[in-house]
Amino acid sequence: MPLPFGLKVPSKNTLIFSGIAGAISGTIYSSNKYAAESRKRLVERVSFLAERPCGVHEMPRKVTVYITGPPGDGLEKSRVWFREYVKPILVAGAVDYEVKEAKTAGQIESAVIEEVVKRRREAEAALEQQKQIESDGQQSNNPFSSPKMDDLTNKKTTEVVSDGILAIGRIAYREVLSGLSKGCDASLAIVEEVPAVVEEKVNTDATTEETPAVEEVKMQDSENAPVAEAMMEPSQEEQQVDHFSLPPKFSPVMYIPHVNIIGWANVPYRLYMWYADYKRIDDIGRYAVAAVLNQTRPFEKRDEDLGTEEKKYWIGHETAEVIKENDTPIVVDERIFDKLSTYTSDDLP
Repeated sequence: MPLPFGLKVPSKNTLIFSGIAGAISGTIYSSNKYAAESRKRLVERVSFLAERPCGVHEMPRKVTVYITGPPGDGLEKSRVWFREYVKPILVAGAVDYEVKEAKTAGQIESAVIEEVVKRRREAEAALEQQKQIESDGQQSNNPFSSPKMDDLTNKKTTEVVSDGILAIGRIAYREVLSGLSKGCDASLAIVEEVPAVVEEKVNTDATTEETPAVEEVKMQDSENAPVAEAMMEPSQEEQQVDHFSLPPKFSPVMYIPHVNIIGWANVPYRLYMWYADYKRIDDIGRYAVAAVLNQTRPFEKRDEDLGTEEKKYWIGHETAEVIKENDTPIVVDERIFDKLSTYTSDDLP
């Protein structure tokens, strides 16, 4: 029976093409729809904080985000991970953030050590100032020199600028915890680097080019570099002295999972997770929601060695294999363990 209006039955190839195109389009549409719904649910949980009026002397909350490239891959993967799964929640909750990236191992640890030492110096300076005032007996009826005014003037030196630390991935989490411990053990002495003195020779030959002279200066600088580094290293007597002290307060530390699925054998699972991206949004988003809601609890033993499931995908590169073999359980210094805290919520384990 012929079709009406002169229509013809579609050919086999047309049916195959239409079926495949429809299946792919439907998959993409449903994936985007579920992802948008998941992100909307998370945003609704924290959006009331952005709508809340801010006090006159109240500053918006701020967290520091540490990211580094996963073993065997580049830093861009961590940037995309933060941009897709963490940043929307922070923005919806009106939480300011500062992203600190590490391109090489140890950069995050050094940054955390520097921050902890800075806080310890500020606390020590405030304590010395208070002792000086008490020893001098500077007490008067002047309202501007009352203890309350002193607290207001010293507020900048005691407040925590960033009231939270988010470490994306096991590598960043390990360096943050290690930096907190080493920062409390570091010396507070300010070491001034002595600039290397280079003697410049006046070239009287007009035909001589300038390029060799520049190379000579660079070589001399490189030769003097070990000398400068040796002057900055602490002596044996300083190493024997116990410099341990605690800052006024530790910011809550939270680990955010970063499972970087790579490898040819994992292509099917990677395609599935690309479709089911809404599951990843829900899973990672609950950590960001806990940080935005600012509900904290004391640090526990189960919070130390996190991110072991990431090691399954540390493959594909010699550096990743070496990091995987040398990876040991994360252990927090007992001296600071009781002072640490982390974010929590009903959705987190």
